[in-house]
Order: sequence, then C-alpha cells, then structure tokens
Amino acid sequence: MRKLLLLTGDIAAGKSTFSKILSARYRIAAFQKDSIKEVLGDVIGFHNREENLKLSNATMGILYHLFSGLAVTGNDVILEANFHEAELQKLHEIAGENHYEVCTLVLRGDTDVLYQRYRNRMNNENRHPVHLSTTLDVKEDFVRCAEWMKQEKIIGHTIEIDATDFSYQKDEELLKRIDEFMG
Repeated sequence: MRKLLLLTGDIAAGKSTFSKILSARYRIAAFQKDSIKEVLGDVIGFHNREENLKLSNATMGILYHLFSGLAVTGNDVILEANFHEAELQKLHEIAGENHYEVCTLVLRGDTDVLYQRYRNRMNNENRHPVHLSTTLDVKEDFVRCAEWMKQEKIIGHTIEIDATDFSYQKDEELLKRIDEFMG
C-alpha cells in the first residue's frame, strides 16, 4: 500500500531535519512547510504578522496540492509541519481517497530545552525572516504556544518521539518501527 509519513509536533523538535533524514533513508520526496513558506516569503513578501499568517495558510494549500498531485502517481511521500487538527484531517482525507496508509510521527520535547534551541536558532542560525515575525522569543509566549500545540488532536496511527535531544534521529529501535510502517 502507498505510504504517507507525516511529521509534526513541537517547535524546534528537529522535524525538518528528521524528514530529510527519512527522505534519504527511503528515497522518497519530503516537503517541509517552512521551506515552502520561505520561497513564498521571498517572492510575495510580507510586512506584518497577519500577512505572514497568510503565507502559512498558502503554504498548507500548496502542501495539499503537492500531495494530491503525487498521490495520482502512487509514490510514497513525507510531509512535515506543525500540523493542526483540521490540516491533519484534510491530509487523511486526501490519503483515504488515494489509498494511502498514514503514519504520523509526533515529536515532543522538554519545553525548556526546546525554548533554548529555538532561541539559538533565531539568534545564531541566520533564520529566514518568515520565521521571525512571532513573539516566541519571549519564554511565556513560547510556553503558551507549546501548551496550545500539545492540545491539538493527532488522528490515526502515531509514533510518539521524545525530541528533547537529537538522539532519536539515530535510534535504531525507532527507525525499525518506521521501517515496519514504510515496508
């Protein structure tokens, strides 16, 4: 059966990096929401948080479109974003219509560690401007956002991953579980 592997979860959990690792491991296409949003930001631009959120919504529309287009080819695919419940439902709908089995990897970590990782990204990694229009550099805002995101319902088959450190990316037991799904 065709496979759709979704990666979601906490901010700064390493979702994009892990999606690229898995893309290479299985030799299948992976699309990251942030990468698409960066292209849109460069081409369309934005001036405030409201316009940035419109770029996020457009990016999700592009992810739906990409998956729908790939689905007719029957290829397996990986999609990565901090998906909300309605977005996951839409992806599961497209998957069902096209006979895809879905597994969602949910990356969660210690909020204090993730906050420090996020701050390091923002301050030391020359992040794209589309990622800098939030107030998540303020710890209270980051914590509030993290708690809100943990309330999002994750539907379907899931694998929970502790992303407090990056050891999960080479965890043979975890990779074996993902291999079994992708098999």
